[in-house]
Amino acid sequence: MPTNFSFDDVTKASFSTGAAASELNKEFAGPRLALKGNNYAARLAIARSLAVAESPAAVDDAPGQNIKGHILFGDGVDLRTWVCLLVEHTPIDGPVGIEELQELVRRHWARGVRLLDKDWKDCGGDHDRFIMRLAEQANLRGKGAASARTRSANGVASREPFVPKAVPVRLPMGPVSTDLRTGKRLEFAINAKGNSPHVAIMGTLGTGKTFIARTMATEAHQQSGCPVLVFDMGKGDMAGNPSFVRSIGAEVLTPPQVPVPLDVLHLSSASEAAIAAMRFRESFDRIPTTQLGPIQKNLVGEATERALRGAHPVRLADIQDRLKEVYAENRRKDDMATTTFSDLAKFKLFEPKYSPTEFFSQSWVVDVHTLPDFVQRCVVFLILDAAYTYLSSLGDSAIDADGNRSLRLFLCVDEARKVLAYNQDSLIGLVRESRSKGGAVMTVSQSPDDFSNNDDDFLSNIGLGICLKTNAKPALVTRVLGQTFDLGGLRSGEAVTRLHDRGFVRFQAWDESSFETAPRT
Repeated sequence: MPTNFSFDDVTKASFSTGAAASELNKEFAGPRLALKGNNYAARLAIARSLAVAESPAAVDDAPGQNIKGHILFGDGVDLRTWVCLLVEHTPIDGPVGIEELQELVRRHWARGVRLLDKDWKDCGGDHDRFIMRLAEQANLRGKGAASARTRSANGVASREPFVPKAVPVRLPMGPVSTDLRTGKRLEFAINAKGNSPHVAIMGTLGTGKTFIARTMATEAHQQSGCPVLVFDMGKGDMAGNPSFVRSIGAEVLTPPQVPVPLDVLHLSSASEAAIAAMRFRESFDRIPTTQLGPIQKNLVGEATERALRGAHPVRLADIQDRLKEVYAENRRKDDMATTTFSDLAKFKLFEPKYSPTEFFSQSWVVDVHTLPDFVQRCVVFLILDAAYTYLSSLGDSAIDADGNRSLRLFLCVDEARKVLAYNQDSLIGLVRESRSKGGAVMTVSQSPDDFSNNDDDFLSNIGLGICLKTNAKPALVTRVLGQTFDLGGLRSGEAVTRLHDRGFVRFQAWDESSFETAPRT
């Protein structure tokens, strides 16, 4: 792209954004991140906006604070890099002058600081979580699966990475899946353009919600070929159904009898250790019934980073050993953190046999329903962390000519109420961010009330909410369906949902002829 200015012109020019964005910028430079100046916050905002493919909109606001070009962009290589990035992302046809560059900065700065503000609020104003999110978005973990070195522990042959295909995937919502008003068969276009691929199925005991989930997971796998990862936290109805397990080409894992063969603390490079340690710390904090205090969390994070900077693969026992060292150095007595590690050490939960690329290239049913709740959370949270990290490291999944996005991983959590209340970062991140990477998440729970403790954006990112007979607060029913409805009045096998192209629908998900030997749960 040709330009009508010199780098010297840029250093002498003044740059600004809108007044509202300028005030937000001061928040990040000051109380939120304690940066050295507004120019550093502005650079962060511009970089955040440049990571978005679409061009930023014009800023309809009075000008805010001016920053000279040499202060905003620096000089030398820094200056040239910033200018090249901005010009490369311009939608302007023809030469770019200094005024056009000023307008580009104005727009990117405004959009970027708004995105940073949303990221900050999504992280609850937690500084470490915010930094971790920015690192994930910037893909500081490296090039991802394409460059990951596949290796095999204990002489086991490496698995080939799954190669997704962009094909239309249309999921029936149960074996019958028929609109009760029109008699037409219903399908959810899970990977169609404009649809969120995430599903929430809700119904009380005996309404068939797990059966519907099995139907949808099977169809997702058979239509797209994508791996399916199931967490069976309920009564073993997923793992205990051989027909379902075969239909998704899965192996059943029952830790500790059959540990999860995943290098759950895998790093692609040593530079990832700090980010991985923060993510582990946040998940570990949610494993005990009572959350850790700030000092305990920091010590767990320090111990984890020490372990991750040592020999690999890293096991939970390695982190436990480093935690003992850290506690001894700080003259601390045993507490909730050390006790939780000691309790977890009684179970062999993971065996670092496969890298994330290898593990997430095939289907698994992880059956944890007989384990204590805190051990269930440990297994599920750490695998979710690995899944989020793995998908985040990949480029966007392919899209066909009709806008259907290829699926890389279909993840199902049965009896999800056991994890929904904990606001686990990676589960939230998968629902918010994995669509472009080819991820899809399905939660199976007893009621919309199970989402009452979740972040407000969680349900808004669900593309399909299916409600069978259950009891729920009217406000949560409205959030799922877009209107009030008496879920307690639904008949056997009936469900309600809201589809992108049809609106509110009452339908027959299954009937008695649907069941042969499959248990209805």
